[in-house]
Amino acid sequence: MHVDAIVTGRFHTGIPDRPEAHTLAIHHGRIVAVDDVEGLTSRARHDFGDKRIVPGFHDAHHHHAFTGQRLAMVDLRYPAVTNLDEAYAAIAERAASLPAGAWVKGTGYDQNRLGGHPTAEGLDAVTGGRPAIIEHVSGHMVVANTAAFELAGAPGREGFDDIPGGRVIRDSDGRAEGLLQETAANPIRLLAGDISEAEIEETLRLASEQSISYGLTSVTEPGILAGGTMGTNSPVVASYQAAIEKGLVKPRLTVMPFHQVLHELEHGAEGWKTLDMGIRTGLGDDRLRFGPVKIISDGSLIGRSAAVHDCYCGEPDNYGVMQLSPEELHEAILAYHRAGWTVATHAIGDRAIDAVLDAVAEAQRQFPREARHRIEHFAIATDAQVARCAELGVIPVPQGVFISEFGDGILDALGPERTAGTYRMRSLLDAGMVVPGSTDSPVSDANPLKSIHDLVNRRTASGAEFAPAERVTIAEAVAAYTYGSAYAVGRETDVGTLAPGMLADFAVLDRDVFTIPSEEIEQTEVVATVIGGEVVYGDPHTA
Repeated sequence: MHVDAIVTGRFHTGIPDRPEAHTLAIHHGRIVAVDDVEGLTSRARHDFGDKRIVPGFHDAHHHHAFTGQRLAMVDLRYPAVTNLDEAYAAIAERAASLPAGAWVKGTGYDQNRLGGHPTAEGLDAVTGGRPAIIEHVSGHMVVANTAAFELAGAPGREGFDDIPGGRVIRDSDGRAEGLLQETAANPIRLLAGDISEAEIEETLRLASEQSISYGLTSVTEPGILAGGTMGTNSPVVASYQAAIEKGLVKPRLTVMPFHQVLHELEHGAEGWKTLDMGIRTGLGDDRLRFGPVKIISDGSLIGRSAAVHDCYCGEPDNYGVMQLSPEELHEAILAYHRAGWTVATHAIGDRAIDAVLDAVAEAQRQFPREARHRIEHFAIATDAQVARCAELGVIPVPQGVFISEFGDGILDALGPERTAGTYRMRSLLDAGMVVPGSTDSPVSDANPLKSIHDLVNRRTASGAEFAPAERVTIAEAVAAYTYGSAYAVGRETDVGTLAPGMLADFAVLDRDVFTIPSEEIEQTEVVATVIGGEVVYGDPHTA
Protein backbone atom coordinates (compact mmCIF):
# COMPACT_ATOMS: atom_id res chain seq x y z
CA MET A 1 0.00 0.00 0.00
CA HIS A 2 1.18 3.52 -0.83
CA VAL A 3 0.43 6.21 1.78
CA ASP A 4 0.94 9.96 1.87
CA ALA A 5 3.47 10.04 4.72
CA ILE A 6 5.28 7.98 7.30
CA VAL A 7 6.28 9.86 10.45
CA THR A 8 8.74 8.68 13.08
CA GLY A 9 9.35 10.03 16.59
CA ARG A 10 8.47 9.37 20.24
CA PHE A 11 4.66 9.46 20.20
CA HIS A 12 2.48 9.70 23.28
CA THR A 13 -0.73 8.28 21.83
CA GLY A 14 -3.13 9.06 24.67
CA ILE A 15 -4.40 5.47 24.45
CA PRO A 16 -4.13 3.82 27.91
CA ASP A 17 -3.36 0.29 26.66
CA ARG A 18 -0.86 1.52 24.05
CA PRO A 19 0.59 4.81 25.31
CA GLU A 20 3.84 4.79 23.30
CA ALA A 21 4.51 4.51 19.58
CA HIS A 22 7.36 5.27 17.21
CA THR A 23 5.84 5.35 13.71
CA LEU A 24 2.62 6.62 12.15
CA ALA A 25 1.40 6.03 8.61
CA ILE A 26 -0.86 8.79 7.30
CA HIS A 27 -3.15 8.78 4.28
CA HIS A 28 -5.73 11.38 3.23
CA GLY A 29 -5.20 13.25 6.50
CA ARG A 30 -5.86 10.30 8.81
CA ILE A 31 -3.72 7.78 10.65
CA VAL A 32 -3.92 4.39 8.92
CA ALA A 33 -1.30 2.49 10.95
CA VAL A 34 0.59 2.84 14.24
CA ASP A 35 4.03 1.14 14.33
CA ASP A 36 2.83 -1.69 12.05
CA VAL A 37 4.02 -0.06 8.81
CA GLU A 38 5.97 -2.93 7.26
CA GLY A 39 5.37 -3.13 3.52
CA LEU A 40 4.05 0.44 3.27
CA THR A 41 5.59 2.95 0.89
CA SER A 42 5.10 6.70 1.17
CA ARG A 43 5.30 9.94 -0.76
CA ALA A 44 7.03 11.69 2.17
CA ARG A 45 8.84 10.79 5.36
CA HIS A 46 9.16 13.00 8.43
CA ASP A 47 11.65 12.07 11.11
CA PHE A 48 11.43 13.95 14.42
CA GLY A 49 14.15 11.90 16.07
CA ASP A 50 13.80 11.60 19.84
CA LYS A 51 11.44 14.59 20.17
CA ARG A 52 8.36 13.97 22.28
CA ILE A 53 5.17 14.07 20.17
CA VAL A 54 1.70 14.42 21.67
CA PRO A 55 -1.79 14.53 20.15
CA GLY A 56 -2.59 18.01 18.90
CA PHE A 57 -3.63 20.38 21.65
CA HIS A 58 -7.28 21.43 21.65
CA ASP A 59 -8.33 24.57 23.50
CA ALA A 60 -11.92 24.05 24.65
CA HIS A 61 -12.59 27.76 25.24
CA HIS A 62 -10.56 30.01 22.96
CA HIS A 63 -11.97 33.21 21.46
CA HIS A 64 -10.26 32.89 18.09
CA ALA A 65 -11.58 36.10 16.55
CA PHE A 66 -11.19 38.04 19.79
CA THR A 67 -7.60 36.77 20.07
CA GLY A 68 -6.84 38.08 16.60
CA GLN A 69 -8.45 41.41 17.38
CA ARG A 70 -6.31 41.77 20.48
CA LEU A 71 -3.16 40.86 18.61
CA ALA A 72 -3.88 43.84 16.35
CA MET A 73 -4.49 46.23 19.29
CA VAL A 74 -2.16 48.00 21.72
CA ASP A 75 -0.94 45.35 24.14
CA LEU A 76 -1.68 46.45 27.71
CA ARG A 77 -1.18 43.08 29.34
CA TYR A 78 1.26 42.74 32.21
CA PRO A 79 4.27 42.86 31.87
CA ALA A 80 4.02 44.75 28.57
CA VAL A 81 2.86 47.60 30.84
CA THR A 82 3.29 47.56 34.61
CA ASN A 83 1.43 50.69 35.74
CA LEU A 84 -1.11 53.23 34.53
CA ASP A 85 1.51 55.71 33.33
CA GLU A 86 3.03 53.07 31.04
CA ALA A 87 -0.45 52.15 29.79
CA TYR A 88 -1.24 55.75 28.91
CA ALA A 89 2.15 56.12 27.22
CA ALA A 90 1.50 53.06 25.04
CA ILE A 91 -1.92 54.44 24.07
CA ALA A 92 -0.39 57.82 23.27
CA GLU A 93 2.19 56.22 20.97
CA ARG A 94 -0.47 54.34 19.01
CA ALA A 95 -2.77 57.39 18.83
CA ALA A 96 0.03 59.50 17.35
CA SER A 97 0.35 57.03 14.47
CA LEU A 98 -3.35 57.17 13.53
CA PRO A 99 -5.27 59.69 11.41
CA ALA A 100 -7.66 62.09 13.08
CA GLY A 101 -10.96 60.44 13.98
CA ALA A 102 -9.57 56.89 13.91
CA TRP A 103 -10.37 54.63 16.85
CA VAL A 104 -7.57 53.99 19.32
CA LYS A 105 -7.90 50.43 20.64
CA GLY A 106 -6.00 48.84 23.50
CA THR A 107 -6.54 45.56 25.28
CA GLY A 108 -5.56 43.36 28.17
CA TYR A 109 -5.19 45.78 31.07
CA ASP A 110 -5.66 44.42 34.59
CA GLN A 111 -6.40 46.95 37.31
CA ASN A 112 -4.96 44.55 39.88
CA ARG A 113 -1.56 44.87 38.17
CA LEU A 114 -1.70 48.55 37.19
CA GLY A 115 -3.00 49.99 40.45
CA GLY A 116 -6.43 50.94 39.13
CA HIS A 117 -8.60 51.30 36.07
CA PRO A 118 -7.79 53.86 33.35
CA THR A 119 -10.29 56.71 33.14
CA ALA A 120 -11.94 58.66 30.35
CA GLU A 121 -10.05 61.80 31.38
CA GLY A 122 -6.75 59.93 31.41
CA LEU A 123 -7.41 58.66 27.89
CA ASP A 124 -8.56 62.10 26.72
CA ALA A 125 -5.15 63.48 27.65
CA VAL A 126 -3.26 61.09 25.34
CA THR A 127 -5.55 60.37 22.37
CA GLY A 128 -5.63 63.77 20.67
CA GLY A 129 -9.41 63.93 20.34
CA ARG A 130 -9.68 60.45 18.77
CA PRO A 131 -12.25 58.02 20.18
CA ALA A 132 -10.67 55.32 22.33
CA ILE A 133 -11.79 51.99 23.79
CA ILE A 134 -9.58 50.00 26.16
CA GLU A 135 -10.59 46.42 26.94
CA HIS A 136 -10.11 44.82 30.32
CA VAL A 137 -8.15 41.57 30.31
CA SER A 138 -11.33 39.65 31.20
CA GLY A 139 -13.20 40.93 28.15
CA HIS A 140 -16.11 41.76 30.47
CA MET A 141 -15.53 45.49 30.71
CA VAL A 142 -14.03 48.40 28.81
CA VAL A 143 -12.90 51.96 29.44
CA ALA A 144 -13.93 54.56 26.87
CA ASN A 145 -12.90 58.19 26.52
CA THR A 146 -15.08 61.26 26.10
CA ALA A 147 -14.93 61.20 22.29
CA ALA A 148 -16.21 57.62 22.30
CA PHE A 149 -19.09 58.52 24.61
CA GLU A 150 -19.98 61.43 22.35
CA LEU A 151 -20.17 59.13 19.32
CA ALA A 152 -22.53 56.97 21.38
CA GLY A 153 -24.81 59.96 21.99
CA ALA A 154 -23.55 60.96 25.41
CA PRO A 155 -21.81 64.38 25.08
CA GLY A 156 -19.57 65.15 28.01
CA ARG A 157 -20.17 61.56 29.18
CA GLU A 158 -23.64 62.54 30.37
CA GLY A 159 -26.87 60.76 29.55
CA PHE A 160 -25.29 57.35 28.95
CA ASP A 161 -28.03 55.05 30.20
CA ASP A 162 -27.67 51.88 32.21
CA ILE A 163 -28.42 48.61 30.42
CA PRO A 164 -29.88 45.51 32.12
CA GLY A 165 -27.05 43.12 32.91
CA GLY A 166 -24.41 45.87 32.97
CA ARG A 167 -23.09 48.72 35.05
CA VAL A 168 -21.93 52.24 34.21
CA ILE A 169 -19.43 53.52 36.76
CA ARG A 170 -20.21 57.18 37.49
CA ASP A 171 -18.62 60.03 39.42
CA SER A 172 -20.36 62.01 42.17
CA ASP A 173 -22.01 64.23 39.54
CA GLY A 174 -23.50 61.27 37.69
CA ARG A 175 -21.15 61.47 34.71
CA ALA A 176 -19.68 58.26 33.35
CA GLU A 177 -16.08 57.88 34.56
CA GLY A 178 -15.19 55.70 31.60
CA LEU A 179 -15.49 52.18 33.01
CA LEU A 180 -18.37 50.14 31.56
CA GLN A 181 -19.07 46.66 32.88
CA GLU A 182 -20.73 43.78 31.03
CA THR A 183 -23.62 44.75 28.68
CA ALA A 184 -23.17 48.47 29.44
CA ALA A 185 -20.18 48.39 27.08
CA ASN A 186 -22.12 47.10 24.07
CA PRO A 187 -23.10 50.43 22.46
CA ILE A 188 -19.49 51.58 22.32
CA ARG A 189 -18.19 48.12 21.38
CA LEU A 190 -20.50 48.16 18.35
CA LEU A 191 -19.21 51.55 17.22
CA ALA A 192 -15.56 50.56 17.63
CA GLY A 193 -16.05 47.17 15.98
CA ASP A 194 -17.22 48.39 12.59
CA ILE A 195 -14.34 46.91 10.59
CA SER A 196 -13.97 45.65 7.02
CA GLU A 197 -14.02 42.03 5.83
CA ALA A 198 -10.30 42.32 5.04
CA GLU A 199 -9.63 43.42 8.63
CA ILE A 200 -11.69 40.50 9.94
CA GLU A 201 -9.68 38.04 7.83
CA GLU A 202 -6.45 39.55 9.12
CA THR A 203 -7.53 39.09 12.73
CA LEU A 204 -8.39 35.45 12.02
CA ARG A 205 -5.01 34.94 10.35
CA LEU A 206 -3.15 36.45 13.30
CA ALA A 207 -4.95 34.17 15.73
CA SER A 208 -4.30 31.14 13.53
CA GLU A 209 -0.57 31.82 13.32
CA GLN A 210 -0.35 32.12 17.09
CA SER A 211 -2.38 28.93 17.58
CA ILE A 212 -0.23 26.69 15.41
CA SER A 213 2.93 28.07 17.01
CA TYR A 214 1.50 26.79 20.30
CA GLY A 215 0.67 23.32 18.94
CA LEU A 216 -3.07 24.00 18.84
CA THR A 217 -4.62 21.88 16.12
CA SER A 218 -8.25 22.39 17.22
CA VAL A 219 -10.00 25.33 18.84
CA THR A 220 -13.49 25.74 20.24
CA GLU A 221 -14.67 29.33 19.68
CA PRO A 222 -17.14 30.20 22.45
CA GLY A 223 -19.33 32.82 20.82
CA ILE A 224 -19.83 34.06 17.27
CA LEU A 225 -22.54 36.05 15.50
CA ALA A 226 -23.85 39.39 16.72
CA GLY A 227 -24.99 39.66 20.31
CA GLY A 228 -23.66 39.24 23.82
CA THR A 229 -20.99 40.87 25.92
CA MET A 230 -18.07 39.45 23.98
CA GLY A 231 -19.75 38.77 20.66
CA THR A 232 -21.10 42.07 19.45
CA ASN A 233 -18.44 42.35 16.77
CA SER A 234 -17.59 38.73 16.06
CA PRO A 235 -17.46 37.63 12.41
CA VAL A 236 -20.25 35.47 11.05
CA VAL A 237 -19.70 31.91 9.88
CA ALA A 238 -19.08 33.10 6.33
CA SER A 239 -15.98 34.96 7.50
CA TYR A 240 -14.56 31.73 8.90
CA GLN A 241 -15.44 29.83 5.76
CA ALA A 242 -13.68 32.38 3.55
CA ALA A 243 -10.60 32.48 5.79
CA ILE A 244 -10.35 28.67 5.76
CA GLU A 245 -10.77 28.51 1.99
CA LYS A 246 -7.97 31.06 1.56
CA GLY A 247 -5.67 29.11 3.86
CA LEU A 248 -5.64 31.87 6.48
CA VAL A 249 -6.95 29.68 9.29
CA LYS A 250 -5.21 26.37 9.99
CA PRO A 251 -6.67 24.88 13.23
CA ARG A 252 -9.93 22.97 13.12
CA LEU A 253 -12.73 25.16 14.48
CA THR A 254 -15.82 24.36 16.47
CA VAL A 255 -17.91 27.52 16.79
CA MET A 256 -20.65 28.41 19.24
CA PRO A 257 -23.38 30.84 18.19
CA PHE A 258 -24.49 33.21 20.92
CA HIS A 259 -27.95 32.31 22.13
CA GLN A 260 -29.49 35.63 21.08
CA VAL A 261 -29.43 34.53 17.43
CA LEU A 262 -31.46 31.37 18.04
CA HIS A 263 -35.18 31.82 17.52
CA GLU A 264 -38.50 30.08 17.12
CA LEU A 265 -39.23 28.77 13.63
CA GLU A 266 -42.49 29.41 11.83
CA HIS A 267 -43.10 25.69 11.38
CA GLY A 268 -41.00 24.45 14.28
CA ALA A 269 -42.01 22.57 17.38
CA GLU A 270 -43.51 24.61 20.16
CA GLY A 271 -41.21 25.55 23.02
CA TRP A 272 -37.86 25.22 21.27
CA LYS A 273 -35.46 27.62 19.55
CA THR A 274 -32.79 27.04 16.95
CA LEU A 275 -31.27 28.47 13.78
CA ASP A 276 -32.96 28.50 10.37
CA MET A 277 -33.62 25.10 8.76
CA GLY A 278 -33.33 23.49 12.18
CA ILE A 279 -29.54 23.80 12.31
CA ARG A 280 -28.13 22.59 15.63
CA THR A 281 -24.98 21.33 17.32
CA GLY A 282 -22.86 19.04 15.11
CA LEU A 283 -23.46 20.48 11.64
CA GLY A 284 -20.23 20.94 9.68
CA ASP A 285 -17.09 19.11 8.66
CA ASP A 286 -13.57 18.40 9.89
CA ARG A 287 -12.51 22.04 9.48
CA LEU A 288 -15.55 24.02 10.67
CA ARG A 289 -18.59 22.87 12.58
CA PHE A 290 -21.27 24.13 14.94
CA GLY A 291 -20.75 23.33 18.60
CA PRO A 292 -22.98 24.26 21.54
CA VAL A 293 -25.07 27.38 21.81
CA LYS A 294 -23.39 29.91 24.12
CA ILE A 295 -25.10 31.76 26.97
CA ILE A 296 -23.43 34.29 29.28
CA SER A 297 -25.11 34.19 32.68
CA ASP A 298 -22.86 36.32 34.89
CA GLY A 299 -19.72 38.47 34.91
CA SER A 300 -16.02 37.93 35.59
CA LEU A 301 -14.14 36.92 38.71
CA ILE A 302 -11.15 39.21 38.29
CA GLY A 303 -13.54 42.07 37.60
CA ARG A 304 -15.56 41.07 40.70
CA SER A 305 -18.78 40.89 38.71
CA ALA A 306 -19.33 37.10 38.78
CA ALA A 307 -22.60 36.25 40.58
CA VAL A 308 -21.80 34.88 44.04
CA HIS A 309 -23.77 33.88 47.12
CA ASP A 310 -21.31 35.58 49.49
CA CYS A 311 -19.94 39.07 48.87
CA TYR A 312 -16.43 39.84 47.65
CA CYS A 313 -13.78 40.62 50.26
CA GLY A 314 -13.97 44.28 51.27
CA GLU A 315 -17.12 44.86 49.20
CA PRO A 316 -20.06 43.96 51.44
CA ASP A 317 -22.67 45.07 48.88
CA ASN A 318 -21.10 43.39 45.83
CA TYR A 319 -22.62 40.04 44.90
CA GLY A 320 -21.82 40.33 41.21
CA VAL A 321 -24.15 40.53 38.22
CA MET A 322 -26.56 38.03 36.68
CA GLN A 323 -26.87 38.95 33.01
CA LEU A 324 -29.91 36.70 32.77
CA SER A 325 -32.27 36.03 35.64
CA PRO A 326 -32.63 32.42 36.81
CA GLU A 327 -36.06 32.39 35.17
CA GLU A 328 -34.65 33.60 31.85
CA LEU A 329 -31.86 31.02 32.04
CA HIS A 330 -34.36 28.28 32.73
CA GLU A 331 -36.50 29.24 29.74
CA ALA A 332 -33.52 29.54 27.38
CA ILE A 333 -31.74 26.32 28.36
CA LEU A 334 -34.97 24.33 28.15
CA ALA A 335 -35.77 25.75 24.69
CA TYR A 336 -32.31 24.97 23.28
CA HIS A 337 -32.14 21.55 24.90
CA ARG A 338 -35.49 20.59 23.36
CA ALA A 339 -34.27 21.71 19.92
CA GLY A 340 -31.27 19.35 20.11
CA TRP A 341 -28.56 21.85 20.98
CA THR A 342 -25.79 21.31 23.45
CA VAL A 343 -25.80 24.34 25.74
CA ALA A 344 -22.60 25.97 27.02
CA THR A 345 -23.29 28.52 29.75
CA HIS A 346 -20.70 30.95 31.05
CA ALA A 347 -21.10 30.69 34.82
CA ILE A 348 -18.23 31.75 37.07
CA GLY A 349 -19.82 32.45 40.45
CA ASP A 350 -21.51 29.84 42.62
CA ARG A 351 -24.83 31.71 42.40
CA ALA A 352 -24.75 31.51 38.60
CA ILE A 353 -23.65 27.86 38.67
CA ASP A 354 -26.66 26.95 40.81
CA ALA A 355 -29.01 28.65 38.35
CA VAL A 356 -27.50 26.75 35.40
CA LEU A 357 -27.58 23.37 37.13
CA ASP A 358 -31.22 23.91 38.14
CA ALA A 359 -32.13 24.65 34.51
CA VAL A 360 -30.21 21.66 33.12
CA ALA A 361 -31.79 19.36 35.71
CA GLU A 362 -35.26 20.45 34.64
CA ALA A 363 -34.39 20.11 30.95
CA GLN A 364 -33.15 16.57 31.47
CA ARG A 365 -36.17 15.71 33.63
CA GLN A 366 -38.57 16.75 30.87
CA PHE A 367 -36.53 15.63 27.85
CA PRO A 368 -33.78 13.20 28.89
CA ARG A 369 -30.92 12.67 26.42
CA GLU A 370 -27.11 12.66 26.34
CA ALA A 371 -26.40 16.31 25.63
CA ARG A 372 -22.97 17.02 27.15
CA HIS A 373 -24.09 20.45 28.28
CA ARG A 374 -21.22 22.56 29.56
CA ILE A 375 -20.52 25.20 32.17
CA GLU A 376 -17.81 27.50 30.90
CA HIS A 377 -15.35 28.43 33.68
CA PHE A 378 -17.17 26.72 36.61
CA ALA A 379 -14.89 28.82 38.77
CA ILE A 380 -16.26 29.15 42.31
CA ALA A 381 -17.77 25.73 42.89
CA THR A 382 -18.80 23.93 46.08
CA ASP A 383 -18.41 20.21 46.70
CA ALA A 384 -22.16 19.83 46.27
CA GLN A 385 -22.03 21.59 42.90
CA VAL A 386 -19.20 19.32 41.73
CA ALA A 387 -21.24 16.24 42.66
CA ARG A 388 -24.37 17.60 40.99
CA CYS A 389 -22.45 18.55 37.85
CA ALA A 390 -21.16 14.98 37.57
CA GLU A 391 -24.59 13.50 38.21
CA LEU A 392 -26.17 15.60 35.44
CA GLY A 393 -23.40 14.80 32.95
CA VAL A 394 -22.48 18.48 32.65
CA ILE A 395 -18.93 19.21 31.50
CA PRO A 396 -17.08 21.89 33.48
CA VAL A 397 -14.61 23.98 31.46
CA PRO A 398 -12.05 25.56 33.85
CA GLN A 399 -8.95 27.56 32.89
CA GLY A 400 -5.75 26.41 34.58
CA VAL A 401 -3.68 29.37 33.41
CA PHE A 402 -5.88 31.74 35.43
CA ILE A 403 -3.98 30.50 38.48
CA SER A 404 -0.72 32.22 37.54
CA GLU A 405 -2.36 35.04 35.57
CA PHE A 406 -4.96 36.13 38.12
CA GLY A 407 -4.53 33.93 41.19
CA ASP A 408 -3.24 36.65 43.48
CA GLY A 409 -6.20 38.89 42.61
CA ILE A 410 -8.61 35.99 43.13
CA LEU A 411 -7.12 35.32 46.57
CA ASP A 412 -7.71 38.99 47.44
CA ALA A 413 -11.28 38.86 46.13
CA LEU A 414 -12.33 35.59 47.78
CA GLY A 415 -9.91 34.82 50.59
CA PRO A 416 -8.06 31.50 50.99
CA GLU A 417 -11.04 29.44 52.20
CA ARG A 418 -13.29 30.15 49.20
CA THR A 419 -10.33 30.02 46.80
CA ALA A 420 -9.84 26.37 47.80
CA GLY A 421 -12.90 25.59 45.68
CA THR A 422 -11.93 27.79 42.74
CA TYR A 423 -10.86 26.56 39.29
CA ARG A 424 -10.91 22.99 40.50
CA MET A 425 -9.43 20.07 38.59
CA ARG A 426 -8.54 17.15 40.89
CA SER A 427 -12.00 16.97 42.43
CA LEU A 428 -13.65 17.11 38.99
CA LEU A 429 -11.62 14.13 37.76
CA ASP A 430 -12.21 12.25 41.02
CA ALA A 431 -15.95 12.77 40.54
CA GLY A 432 -15.65 10.83 37.27
CA MET A 433 -15.91 13.72 34.82
CA VAL A 434 -13.97 14.12 31.58
CA VAL A 435 -12.50 17.62 31.90
CA PRO A 436 -11.15 19.71 29.02
CA GLY A 437 -8.27 22.19 28.98
CA SER A 438 -8.64 25.81 27.97
CA THR A 439 -7.17 29.29 28.35
CA ASP A 440 -10.05 31.65 27.49
CA SER A 441 -7.61 33.33 25.10
CA PRO A 442 -7.09 36.24 24.79
CA VAL A 443 -8.07 36.72 28.44
CA SER A 444 -4.97 34.61 29.12
CA ASP A 445 -2.10 33.53 26.91
CA ALA A 446 -3.28 30.79 24.55
CA ASN A 447 -0.18 28.65 25.15
CA PRO A 448 -1.54 25.30 26.42
CA LEU A 449 1.78 24.38 28.01
CA LYS A 450 1.49 27.32 30.41
CA SER A 451 -1.97 26.15 31.40
CA ILE A 452 -0.75 22.57 31.82
CA HIS A 453 2.04 23.94 34.01
CA ASP A 454 -0.50 25.70 36.23
CA LEU A 455 -2.79 22.69 36.52
CA VAL A 456 0.15 20.65 37.79
CA ASN A 457 1.86 23.24 40.01
CA ARG A 458 -1.00 25.58 41.07
CA ARG A 459 1.04 28.60 42.14
CA THR A 460 0.22 32.25 41.55
CA ALA A 461 2.55 34.82 40.00
CA SER A 462 3.78 35.73 43.48
CA GLY A 463 4.50 32.07 44.27
CA ALA A 464 1.53 31.56 46.60
CA GLU A 465 -0.18 28.17 46.58
CA PHE A 466 -3.60 28.23 44.93
CA ALA A 467 -5.96 25.40 45.95
CA PRO A 468 -3.05 22.90 46.10
CA ALA A 469 -5.42 19.99 46.78
CA GLU A 470 -6.64 20.40 43.18
CA ARG A 471 -3.25 19.55 41.60
CA VAL A 472 -3.21 16.90 38.87
CA THR A 473 -0.45 14.87 37.22
CA ILE A 474 1.27 15.95 34.02
CA ALA A 475 -0.39 13.07 32.16
CA GLU A 476 -3.82 14.13 33.41
CA ALA A 477 -3.23 17.74 32.38
CA VAL A 478 -2.07 16.71 28.89
CA ALA A 479 -5.10 14.43 28.56
CA ALA A 480 -7.36 17.35 29.40
CA TYR A 481 -5.83 19.41 26.58
CA THR A 482 -6.15 16.59 24.05
CA TYR A 483 -8.83 13.96 24.67
CA GLY A 484 -10.76 16.00 27.24
CA SER A 485 -11.30 18.99 24.98
CA ALA A 486 -12.25 16.74 22.07
CA TYR A 487 -14.81 14.96 24.27
CA ALA A 488 -16.26 18.30 25.37
CA VAL A 489 -17.43 18.97 21.79
CA GLY A 490 -18.20 15.38 20.78
CA ARG A 491 -15.09 14.96 18.64
CA GLU A 492 -13.23 12.26 20.56
CA THR A 493 -13.65 9.78 17.69
CA ASP A 494 -11.70 12.10 15.36
CA VAL A 495 -9.14 14.00 17.45
CA GLY A 496 -7.50 13.87 20.85
CA THR A 497 -5.61 10.59 20.55
CA LEU A 498 -3.27 8.98 18.01
CA ALA A 499 -4.73 5.73 16.71
CA PRO A 500 -5.78 4.23 13.37
CA GLY A 501 -8.73 6.12 11.93
CA MET A 502 -8.02 9.33 13.84
CA LEU A 503 -7.15 12.60 12.13
CA ALA A 504 -3.37 13.01 11.93
CA ASP A 505 -3.06 16.03 14.25
CA PHE A 506 -0.11 16.28 16.64
CA ALA A 507 2.43 18.61 18.22
CA VAL A 508 6.18 18.05 18.44
CA LEU A 509 7.80 19.32 21.66
CA ASP A 510 11.40 20.29 22.36
CA ARG A 511 11.48 18.21 25.57
CA ASP A 512 9.63 15.34 27.19
CA VAL A 513 7.01 16.96 29.42
CA PHE A 514 6.34 13.62 31.12
CA THR A 515 9.84 13.31 32.57
CA ILE A 516 11.07 16.87 33.23
CA PRO A 517 10.59 18.55 36.63
CA SER A 518 7.07 19.97 36.80
CA GLU A 519 8.45 23.47 37.40
CA GLU A 520 9.92 23.41 33.88
CA ILE A 521 6.75 22.55 31.95
CA GLU A 522 6.05 26.17 30.99
CA GLN A 523 9.50 26.41 29.39
CA THR A 524 8.59 23.70 26.87
CA GLU A 525 8.27 24.91 23.28
CA VAL A 526 6.53 23.50 20.24
CA VAL A 527 8.96 22.83 17.39
CA ALA A 528 6.40 21.57 14.85
CA THR A 529 2.63 21.32 14.47
CA VAL A 530 0.97 18.81 12.13
CA ILE A 531 -2.68 19.01 11.06
CA GLY A 532 -4.13 16.31 8.83
CA GLY A 533 -0.63 15.02 8.17
CA GLU A 534 0.57 18.42 6.92
CA VAL A 535 3.34 20.23 8.76
CA VAL A 536 1.78 23.68 9.22
CA TYR A 537 4.37 25.04 11.64
CA GLY A 538 8.04 24.36 12.24
CA ASP A 539 10.68 22.19 10.61
CA PRO A 540 9.34 18.89 9.21
CA HIS A 541 12.81 17.26 9.20
CA THR A 542 11.82 15.62 5.93
CA ALA A 543 13.96 12.58 5.10
